[in-house]
Amino acid sequence: MQQALLHLIGLAVLFLNKVRYGLRGYREPRPFAPTDLERAIAYDRKVVDQWLKALHDYTGEVVQGKVVLELGPGADLGPALFLLDRGARRYLTVDANRLIDETPRAFYDELLNGLDHKEELAGELEKTLAGKDDRIRYIVDPSFDLTSLPPEVDLVVSQAAFEHFSNVEKTIDQLSHVVKSGAVLIAEVDTMTHTGVLRDRDPLNIYRYSNFLYRLARFSGIPNRLRPAHYASLLEQNGWHKVEIVPLQTLSTEEVERVRAHLAKPFREDANMHILTFLLRATKR
Repeated sequence: MQQALLHLIGLAVLFLNKVRYGLRGYREPRPFAPTDLERAIAYDRKVVDQWLKALHDYTGEVVQGKVVLELGPGADLGPALFLLDRGARRYLTVDANRLIDETPRAFYDELLNGLDHKEELAGELEKTLAGKDDRIRYIVDPSFDLTSLPPEVDLVVSQAAFEHFSNVEKTIDQLSHVVKSGAVLIAEVDTMTHTGVLRDRDPLNIYRYSNFLYRLARFSGIPNRLRPAHYASLLEQNGWHKVEIVPLQTLSTEEVERVRAHLAKPFREDANMHILTFLLRATKR
C-alpha cells in the first residue's frame, strides 16, 4: 500500500512540475532564494572547495593558471569569482537558462568583500554583467551548444547539473572537442529524486516509472535518470580515461531491496542503484 501511494504521489508531482515549469520556465536551481546572501555565498564557497579538493586528490594539481569551464552554473557567478581569486586564469560557463538576473547586487558586494583580489575581480564582474566578457565569459544558449567555445579548457567543473542535461551524449561529445589533451573533468552528479517532499522519503522515486510515462511528464530540467555506469561509458567512448565514479551519498542494501521490485524494468537490475550522488572524475587523452 505504501509503495503504491509513493508511486502515485511521485507521478502527480512530475506532472505538476511539468505544468509549473511550462508556465514559469526553469528558475529554481537551488532550494533557497538568491536573496539569502549568506547561504548562497557559503554554498558557492563550499562547492569550489570541493572541486579543488577533488582535483588535488585526483591529480595532485591546483587551479592556478588554468582555464576553467563550468557547465550549468545556475543562479550566480560566485564560483567564477572564487576560482579566479584562487588563481584560475580564465572562467567560461554555458547555461541553457539565464538565471543570474535573479541574483541581487548585494550578493556580489558581500562576496567580493571576502576575496584577496577584490578590486580586480569587481572589474571583471562588471564587464561580464555588461556583456563585455573578458576573464569571465558567460554564455546562455537554450540548445546548450558548446561548439563555439575556444579549445583551451584545462578543467571542467559542474555541480548537480549533468543530471538535468537533456542530451548528455551530445554534451560529452561536444565537450570532448573543446578541452585540451590532459584536461580534467570534476563533476558532482545528483541522481536522486529532486522533489523535496519525496527526496528523503523515497529518493529513487523517479525510477519507478516506465520510459514512456516519464517522457510524457518531461519538462525543461527534469532529471534525465542516467546512471553512473552510463556516464563512465560515454566518457570512455569520447576519448576520456582514468574515469572514476566516487559514491558520495548512498542507500543501504536493505533500503534498495525494499523498493527494487517497484522500480521500472530498466532500473530493476542495476547493481548500482544504491548510489544517490557521486563524484565523476576523468582525464581527456
